[in-house]
Amino acid sequence: MASRGDSADVLRALTATVGAWGAANVVGGIALAMAGKGPGASAFGQQCAAWGAVNLAIAGVGHWRSRHSAVAAPRLRRILLVNAALDVGYLAAGAALIASTSGRDDTSASTRRGHGTAVIAQGAALLAIDSGFARRLATSD
Repeated sequence: MASRGDSADVLRALTATVGAWGAANVVGGIALAMAGKGPGASAFGQQCAAWGAVNLAIAGVGHWRSRHSAVAAPRLRRILLVNAALDVGYLAAGAALIASTSGRDDTSASTRRGHGTAVIAQGAALLAIDSGFARRLATSD
């Protein structure tokens, strides 16, 4: 298992990654929400901006905590694995939202597809981040 110093390095890298992902989503999401061509693109942008804001907040708290207290590698890994399971749930929720519009081609369906597609994109990216950092904390024999 990673040492306590290693977990601090991993936590710093994790918060930087989540913070960068969040910032990119806020900026890109707002731009797309405002200038998107159609309700689906605007909904996608709104959803990304909202997720980005939450990710920035999480990264900020994680950064603050990493400077003020140590997090043991096993605990951080458990948190990341729980988050990865939630990320799979986000993928399913986004897919269900898109599926609920089957056979419809109105503004409401387009908006729901935009939101659903963004939830899938966020879930996929966060799954890659969470599982990747959990793997870094795994036992290396």
